[in-house]
Amino acid sequence: MKEFFSQGKVLLTAEYAVLEGVKALALPTKKGQALTVKETNNGTLVWKAFTHDHELWIDAVFNQNFECMDAKHTAAAVINKLTVLLKAMNHLCPAFNKTGLELTTHLDFPQDWGLGSSSTLINNLGQWLQINPYELLEKSFGGSGYDIAAAQSRSPLFYTRNVYSPSVETSTFNPRFKDALFFVHLNQKRNSQDAISSFNKRSNLGEATKERLAKIGEEIEQCTNQKEFNLLLREHEMITGDFLGEQPIQERLFADFNGQIKSLGAWGGDFILASGDQQTPSFFEDKGFKTVIAYKDFILQ
Repeated sequence: MKEFFSQGKVLLTAEYAVLEGVKALALPTKKGQALTVKETNNGTLVWKAFTHDHELWIDAVFNQNFECMDAKHTAAAVINKLTVLLKAMNHLCPAFNKTGLELTTHLDFPQDWGLGSSSTLINNLGQWLQINPYELLEKSFGGSGYDIAAAQSRSPLFYTRNVYSPSVETSTFNPRFKDALFFVHLNQKRNSQDAISSFNKRSNLGEATKERLAKIGEEIEQCTNQKEFNLLLREHEMITGDFLGEQPIQERLFADFNGQIKSLGAWGGDFILASGDQQTPSFFEDKGFKTVIAYKDFILQ
């Protein structure tokens, strides 16, 4: 039996713009996803997936043509995605399922957290099959690939998209004021593939905007003052909101927050970053947002 593990991710800068080659600052999370692979001789591929609280949410059997023979606890849409993924794996590694396999995954985090259940899976599969995970991503789910880079990293990183061979640089981001930074879950998840599709249809980024977003990421990395950090977050939110045609979430929901809030990843769901003070958890909990996690407990540093 073989075992693999990949980190989850948070995209701190250049959300959406990373799709157009803007250098983005990404942070790997302490929580991720594990994969175990067991070879069998029964000629089928059994796929089982467990949630963070050990509930079975995928229980499916595929034949060697990657047709689903049996599925329990598994939505049809999930089976369709797995079929696409399996065929992409077979394209890149034709001999991977000649005798039979049992694949089992375990998530560390709730599925609605948006930390990368797909990207951690793809990176684990890439490790196992010794194939390029960026190519596997492109041939299956699609996306910028920054989450694959984060899945492989033990520290913050800068990511620049370039199809199968992106630029990945280690970042020194380690804010002195991280005790005042918190990740707040918005009690909902936004489908990242839908968000990407929507962005691609209306993308209107100019070169000046791209350059400024990349520069903000670099300035955030070097920032040692929380007030300056907050100003950079605010500028990033205003720029992103402008090209998305959306109101930043602080203006929309948390105008009374004494600090700065930044959306992370697909706007409108998953986590936000709140740069505040030691009263920040109480502020959000009082508004009904119970998942508030300190930076040091969330990010792998």
